[in-house]
Amino acid sequence: MAETIPEPDSLSRAALDPDPLQSPLQELQGVGPATAQRFQRLGLETFGDLLHHFPARHEDLIVHGKIRDVPDGGRRSIFGTIDAPAEWISSGRGRWEARLRPADEPEEEETLHWFTRYCPPIGDRWQGWATGAIRRFQTPVIAHPALSRCDQREPLPTGHGQIVAVYPSTDGLSQSLIRSSIQRIFDHTDLALDDAVPAIIGCDRNLLDIYRGYHSPASSAECEACRSWLARIELYLHAIQQARTRARRKARVIDRLAVSATLEQRILARIPYSLTAAQQRVVQEIRGDLAAGFPMARLVQGDVGSGKTAVAIWAILALAAAGRQSVLIAPTTALAEQHRLTLEKYLDGSRLKVAEVITGTQDEVKESIARGEVLIAVGTTALLSSSVKFKDLALVVVDEEQRFGVQQRQLLASKGDHVHRLHLTATPIPRSLALALRGDFDLSRIDERPPGRPQVKTRRVDADQLNDAMEFLEREIAGGNRVMFVVPRIEDGDGDDPIGVEQLAQKLRKTVLGNVGISILHGKLSHDQRNSTMAQFRDGSSPVLVATSIVEVGLDVPELTVMWIEGADRFGLAQLHQLRGRVGRSDRPSWCFFSAEPSSEEAVERLQAFLDEDDGFLLAERDLLLRGGGDVSGERQSGRSEFLLARPLQDLPAFQGLAKAAGERLEEGEEEPQGSLLGRLGRYLGPHSG
Repeated sequence: MAETIPEPDSLSRAALDPDPLQSPLQELQGVGPATAQRFQRLGLETFGDLLHHFPARHEDLIVHGKIRDVPDGGRRSIFGTIDAPAEWISSGRGRWEARLRPADEPEEEETLHWFTRYCPPIGDRWQGWATGAIRRFQTPVIAHPALSRCDQREPLPTGHGQIVAVYPSTDGLSQSLIRSSIQRIFDHTDLALDDAVPAIIGCDRNLLDIYRGYHSPASSAECEACRSWLARIELYLHAIQQARTRARRKARVIDRLAVSATLEQRILARIPYSLTAAQQRVVQEIRGDLAAGFPMARLVQGDVGSGKTAVAIWAILALAAAGRQSVLIAPTTALAEQHRLTLEKYLDGSRLKVAEVITGTQDEVKESIARGEVLIAVGTTALLSSSVKFKDLALVVVDEEQRFGVQQRQLLASKGDHVHRLHLTATPIPRSLALALRGDFDLSRIDERPPGRPQVKTRRVDADQLNDAMEFLEREIAGGNRVMFVVPRIEDGDGDDPIGVEQLAQKLRKTVLGNVGISILHGKLSHDQRNSTMAQFRDGSSPVLVATSIVEVGLDVPELTVMWIEGADRFGLAQLHQLRGRVGRSDRPSWCFFSAEPSSEEAVERLQAFLDEDDGFLLAERDLLLRGGGDVSGERQSGRSEFLLARPLQDLPAFQGLAKAAGERLEEGEEEPQGSLLGRLGRYLGPHSG
């Protein structure tokens, strides 16, 4: 009997039509072996690789007015008039120079430079578009501008486009070459990306239109719309991975812990204030985790002072009531001690014991933990020592989780069998967010300020504002408040590095603040010296404190109303937000001042984000976009981003809806076929492997 040959439409698409996205770049006109090697340096080898080499940014090239506010290196187009031919300037580096009067500001002039012996054809009276890179010498100039003579009423000529994609590049790969190569991919007849986007994404455009609209947008609105659709595809692919990760977590079966309403009320009665609605919501999420029958893995984000610790204590007391052990790790001795005192205050009158484990802790304390006589242990990284053992560890709480590495957290969790994990942070580091969005953690937010807490005002202070700022600080101190200065280093730096702790203290003593007590605090001081300094600061005998970032966590002084960060460009966003969170912990108006001399575009963006946003979660997203998601399994806290286009926290509502849909499809046994559109795009837009 002859073998039956299947009909073509019953064959997989991949069998009949290999994925054109896998075509090598050398099949493109204009991409020879040398150019292909340059693309390879960027990890680009196929059509699909280049199509998903998304722009780092889009620039609106049209300048209205002066170019002085355009960043160095940014390409711009400006329409205007040149009244005289270009002049050769022989001094220094020889150049042709011309003056352009912008149509928007005809009384002003912009300088055009050509560092070449070729004389640009301008003539006596020229009008049109000049497009080039902005370079700063003594004054900003447009370097090597391309000129297009035209009437003012005509649009920007082709090749000068208003909205232009700017791509990550390397030596030998110009922006124009990247753009033209991507355009040739769009022109390729076999690209086969005219598929309708799956209904779950909620878009009625085909994929080819979306990609074209993002790489070559006609307007800013089209650019953002296409980014949004591609981001939803990316988020959905990540949601599939998240659903798979959660399914694996659920497979680790443990005893369920049901917290009764009576027990919950007993626990809440020990917390000396009413929980906010946001805290209550997170408590119920944790309550559900404990009763789920598989280990909890939850990241709780809330701004400094939002009450994360109270939520963690609720979980600790719930486990203690069941006779199970918990451990709370903090990054500093001061913070660990603060947590121990808080727990002891809440447990006053009960039989529960709290042990503190720091460097030098006596063996008998460790032995009582190992025997299970102590149900609650609090400490620093000393808890990671092999000498610290638990009889029945059920819960690990990591406070200020951004201060610990993945291996440290895993080591602590390994001291129990399938323990619950609860991580607390004001500003999650990029890696933590990537882990949460990948499904390793469930995400909770305490997005409500306690009643009466003021919003901290953030201001940058330039050199010409110093005297006024010092007089303001003097008035704050006279009103019974405290002022803290934070610097990035103990010792004086070299060159452009900021001054150190002692040097800044000496400088301040020469200002109006010299009439009040000024003390210093840093990690080289002994434990007793630090305690004495903090005592003087708290009681007001030394109302000005100059410190390193040792005060980033664990400092709670209600009278502290001004935080001054010196050399703010040397700190990450998470650090800046943590430092700002040291003020505004009472009902007193509070400020965060900072000085900075940023030396990179990334530092400028980071400081602007700090000025614009006081929500730690949104700042974390900005940090994720600026620095990447880092190594989700190692120590590197930033680097390659988990996302190409998605803004995971900004797009969180969409992500949650997609994650729910992905989870339901997984439970129903549905998977994206390998040859489907989403299956094909998974290699580019899906979660990074490894």
